[in-house]
Amino acid sequence: MLLIADSGSTKTSWRLLDGQNPHRDFSTIGLNPHYVSTNEIHKSLNDTLLPQLGFAPHLITQTYFYGAGCSSIRENKTVRDALDGLFPNSQNVVDHDLLAAARASSGSEAGIVCILGTGSNTCAYDGKKIVDNVPSLGFIIGDEGSGANIGRLLTKAFFYRDMPKDLASKFDEQYQLTKDEYIGRVYGDAIPSRYVAQFSRFCADYREHPFIQRLLRQNFFNFLTRHVLKYENCREWRIHYIGSVAYYYQDILKEEMEVLGLKPGRFIKNPLDGLTDFHVK
Repeated sequence: MLLIADSGSTKTSWRLLDGQNPHRDFSTIGLNPHYVSTNEIHKSLNDTLLPQLGFAPHLITQTYFYGAGCSSIRENKTVRDALDGLFPNSQNVVDHDLLAAARASSGSEAGIVCILGTGSNTCAYDGKKIVDNVPSLGFIIGDEGSGANIGRLLTKAFFYRDMPKDLASKFDEQYQLTKDEYIGRVYGDAIPSRYVAQFSRFCADYREHPFIQRLLRQNFFNFLTRHVLKYENCREWRIHYIGSVAYYYQDILKEEMEVLGLKPGRFIKNPLDGLTDFHVK
């Protein structure tokens, strides 16, 4: 049995393939090794994933885990050690979520691949491997284009009184957010990006408001100019996107790409279908 995982900072999507029956999908929390230890990953999956599987875990023979934060030998080992403890008969492979995004969206073709979910990342992919990566500096410094960045821009506009009064009133009514609560969560939560990204949903509710339109356009324009335009082949290769933020705001993204002379590729909310095709082949 083959188990495939695509993990962001907020959510991990799992797919089980046994070669005979239709695939089965499961969901657990995000498992970014920047924030959680081997023991925490093991306990979380033991409590949440194994009951969903509904059979003895030793029947799993291969596991491919693609995750945010899985970008070094040390971080990959954090996840792999947890998987080895859970699935003792499985060949457990851990790799970066960028490789998953490239395999799922670009397949065997060259392209620029972007992840826009809670966080953000990009790479140039030659159809076989990642050949260049403008570094992602994470929530505190970077994550341009992401849900966390949208939430950060929105909350700053609210507290700095840059938000129009009609919109600020709706934001205040919906969240009743105080400065002390916000600062405490941002600096106290184990995964602050997940907390801040939740406010980006407000933009989805009021996306036609001129202020929200400007905020979203500036968010994506900054992402494209600071990341995508840095790749040598950015105007020759198609730009593919993985993640809910890119998927739901693809109309705005495409308009900003047109301004910069970039060619849109695929917009995929969940990469598991593409990863399934890749691993089955």
